[in-house]
Amino acid sequence: MKGLHIWVFYISFLVSFQLLIGQQKDETVSVEASDSLSASEKTPLSLRFGVDLYRVILSQVSDDFNGIEIVSDLRLGENFFLALELGDTKTTKEVDQVNFTTSGNYYKLGFDYNMNENLKGMNNDIYIGLRFASSSHTQVLNSYTILDRSRFWSSSDLPIDIGYATGERSNLNAQWIEVVCGFKVQLLKNIYMGLSLRLNRLLKDKIPENFDNIYIPGFNKKTEENKFGAGFNYTLTYSIPFRSKKK
Repeated sequence: MKGLHIWVFYISFLVSFQLLIGQQKDETVSVEASDSLSASEKTPLSLRFGVDLYRVILSQVSDDFNGIEIVSDLRLGENFFLALELGDTKTTKEVDQVNFTTSGNYYKLGFDYNMNENLKGMNNDIYIGLRFASSSHTQVLNSYTILDRSRFWSSSDLPIDIGYATGERSNLNAQWIEVVCGFKVQLLKNIYMGLSLRLNRLLKDKIPENFDNIYIPGFNKKTEENKFGAGFNYTLTYSIPFRSKKK
């Protein structure tokens, strides 16, 4: 009889222990599922916009450049951003004995993907992205100098600013893609400073008569032999947070 009581005690203990473990597991799973559900249902949503400081500063210090670029991105997921950039540029340059002025506007539309895992309390981005870009612009050939190595003509080194080939070429356009990498650092609440580098690949451009698109707004310098270009921007942006969006 005593042995039977001992076995009943052992069996009761084991059953109670198993029930306790099972209950704790259920509670843990329930809490984890609740946290996971809460996290999965809510995705941060915010609109960030600002300006490229480099173009603003260059416009103030240079007599040959006047331009502005507005930048923005819309956060659609934890690490995914829809990006839009709008710019307007007017610049005068001299290349290979040719003085010209380019003026026009452009847009760049694409996305950024944040690869940075922030520590608690931080909200910085290290990202890569892609853009499709298009410009609408005008080229004006101000003057050019004829290359005369013989010096047969005494006035051959004087620039020609009237007559053949000089003047305006309007209704020009170009399209290209950009690979983007950069970062954005939160300076203060909702205020960010950013830097991005761009590698451009020209897809097509409308060539002006008796001239070329030596400079394209938003793309920068272009040569006949090379369809690649490069650029950067240095931005100051402000973020407007929205309430979290359910997935």
